[in-house]
Order: sequence, then structure tokens, then C-alpha cells
Amino acid sequence: MSLPFQEKIMDLDETIKQSCIDFIDKAFMEEKNEKDIAEFIRMKFEEKEEGKWNVIIGKEFGSHVVHKSRRYGLFQVGELNILIWQSG
Repeated sequence: MSLPFQEKIMDLDETIKQSCIDFIDKAFMEEKNEKDIAEFIRMKFEEKEEGKWNVIIGKEFGSHVVHKSRRYGLFQVGELNILIWQSG
């Protein structure tokens, strides 16, 4: 990835974590705005994994979410934070 990429908070198994990295990388190459990037990542997860996935992207936000075990990750790409979790 050409943008600075950092893992901030992880409760992901390695397979899901790698999918996050791959989907984020591809989303930033194919989409132009935060809403479309988030939707791209969510759709990719729902195609690959069972259950409902959620994605929030922004420069600054707070959150308190309920998630499945080993299905929560917070990444940073440049100035943007990307929160991904499975809720059901």
C-alpha cells in the first residue's frame, strides 16, 4: 500500500486480518470517497464471511460497539481511521 498503514486495535484472527488489509488496499485504489470505500469493504466482507459486517471511516470519531469475538479491527490509513467489526 502506498499510503501509511497502521494497525491500531486488533481482535481479529489472522485470516480475517489479512482480508482487512487486502480489502482496504483494494478499496483505496478503486474508490474515491470515504462512503464508497466503507461500502466496498463491507460488501467484500459480506461476500466472503458470514454475518453482518460494519465499517466506519473518518478522521475523528468515537465508538462503542458489540462485536463477535475475534471480529474487530481498527486501522489507520493516512489521516483516516477505519473501524471494521462483525455484529451478527
